[in-house]
Amino acid sequence: MLEVDNIHVNYGRLQALRGVSLSVREGEIVCVVGPNGAGKSTTLGAIAGGVTPHAGRITLRGQSLGGLPPEAVARLGVSLVPEGRHVFGSLTVAENLRIGTFQRRDRAAVAADFERILEHFPRLRERLQQPAGRLSGGEQQMLVIGRALMTRPRLVMVDEPSLGLAPKIVDQVYDILIKLRHAANLTLLINEQSSERVLKFADRIYVMRGGRIHLEDRAANLQDGKAIMQAYFGFADGTGAPPPLSPAPTMKRAAE
Repeated sequence: MLEVDNIHVNYGRLQALRGVSLSVREGEIVCVVGPNGAGKSTTLGAIAGGVTPHAGRITLRGQSLGGLPPEAVARLGVSLVPEGRHVFGSLTVAENLRIGTFQRRDRAAVAADFERILEHFPRLRERLQQPAGRLSGGEQQMLVIGRALMTRPRLVMVDEPSLGLAPKIVDQVYDILIKLRHAANLTLLINEQSSERVLKFADRIYVMRGGRIHLEDRAANLQDGKAIMQAYFGFADGTGAPPPLSPAPTMKRAAE
């Protein structure tokens, strides 16, 4: 369904992506795991059209996405749920959901989809006329996922869905995503920092660090977590333990 082939992205002098390649098959749940600054958000931004790679190729069902603006990528069936939720706080929950339909003209289908979203997210139904800015973090995450689904996407990309949420709420969000995969025939590409959670439900996992993919495998082959830890932290000795720190190390964090 999606092919990302050797893309490079620079922000000025900072090289954010260094030859990233990944693929997503129809109906899969694929997770990209990595620390802050790994390049995960930049990768999703490049697919969605908000970031322009200076090298490489991105195709959706064989069609190149190169040079397309975000609205054109969305019309092809790709929807991005960005990190940090980004609700329109002064608008009601209902108005936020309907923003996801601005490119659609099928009013009857929109009404049916609206009702279907509320069936998946009953807490949103209870708060339809409340300003979105008054929702809890978990409710806002449900709202932005629902808004993305109102575009009738085939591929949904979710950036850090667990960020800032209590573990119980995170489990609820993931339960809903997994149910939607089957109910709405979705393909999911999800960025996460926590490898423990994605091992439970992902079909395949990529580990990204320093703007590169360091590991790709089926989740079933990674259940002991050792290979993920080595790729995540860059352990080179294969022991699963970090190398000793040099005296007075200097830690730098690159912006993603």
